[in-house]
Amino acid sequence: MTQKPIARYYRGARTTHLERLHDSAPGDFFYQKPMYDFDVTRAPAGVRVEQTSFVHIAALVLKGTYSRLEIVEPYAPSALPQNLVLSVAARVGRLLRRQPTQLVTYAIENADLPRKVAASTHLPVAVTRALLRLTVGFCYRSLTRIVFGTADAETNYEALLGARMKRRPPETTLIWGLPTAHPSALTVDSDEPASKVLFVGALDERKGIRQLMDSWSNVLASSPNAELQILGKGPLEAEVLRWAQTAPRTTVIIDPARDVIFEAQRHADVAVLLSQPFTNWKEQIGLPIVEGLSVGTEIVASTETGIAEWLQKQGHKVLSPTIKRAELASAIAGALEHRRTREEIRAELPPVDGRLDADRWLFTGDMHEKTGS
Repeated sequence: MTQKPIARYYRGARTTHLERLHDSAPGDFFYQKPMYDFDVTRAPAGVRVEQTSFVHIAALVLKGTYSRLEIVEPYAPSALPQNLVLSVAARVGRLLRRQPTQLVTYAIENADLPRKVAASTHLPVAVTRALLRLTVGFCYRSLTRIVFGTADAETNYEALLGARMKRRPPETTLIWGLPTAHPSALTVDSDEPASKVLFVGALDERKGIRQLMDSWSNVLASSPNAELQILGKGPLEAEVLRWAQTAPRTTVIIDPARDVIFEAQRHADVAVLLSQPFTNWKEQIGLPIVEGLSVGTEIVASTETGIAEWLQKQGHKVLSPTIKRAELASAIAGALEHRRTREEIRAELPPVDGRLDADRWLFTGDMHEKTGS
């Protein structure tokens, strides 16, 4: 019997998703809408990359076109309506076909889902928890495999579903969403004192850009040679640009190309992402953190990221998101002063990228090892 192909479906597609395809199990890539940093030219040659409708995806599942389809995790509230439909389609497919499409997913959501939904619907938390236990549980049990990318994500599912996770559960494993080290030839070590501070990400209150700007004068008071580079785009662009006009030793690039971002990361000494708590959102991991680690950058992050505990164990700065600006500045200046070599930081990373290891396990059942500790 001919083996059917595999596919991935992302509601919002980013360039990093396409770049990951170069090393992932070969398969088609479908997406509903492009995100702000999407560059389709980054996709591997010969891979089918197609913007499509959700109705088309549901039809593919119902027809059993693919052996396995990666979908958004059940715990993502905005994806829940689609996931319910796909779960029904997958279950019907099992009844109708000898080779139905199996659904798999990668889970890193670490927010309190019942409170998150209650805040947006104005329903009591107890009511939303009961409804979500039913709906998320239905989607969860429709999966064949699920990889948890952080321990917080796994704990969240257990807290919501309880005993339901033990009833005919999908196969599960924990593979930390950590990067592997970039080849040393692509990183830059300098004999000069550490001075380069980098912010990469959405220029949005959630990412802590305002806290970083507020603390910058204090950083310079401790580290006069420090330089700040801000790369990104978002609703606070105008505010950031106005601030940078008078802020010493600061540059801003709006909507930089991926090559520009990587070049900045190669030279950065400290990467800052002080993710903030929001009612309807919580930082899952943080792509700038992952990319900074891969090139051996010191990280200053908040406790909101799903890998906060791992970062702290490895000697990076993990702070309260509401830390006072003088204390944030002290942490940044301290990271510059005690900057380790890139090799020291990269030595703590797993031999295989955690997301690629997860992809391998979702589609083939193989993985190098459980990443992280």
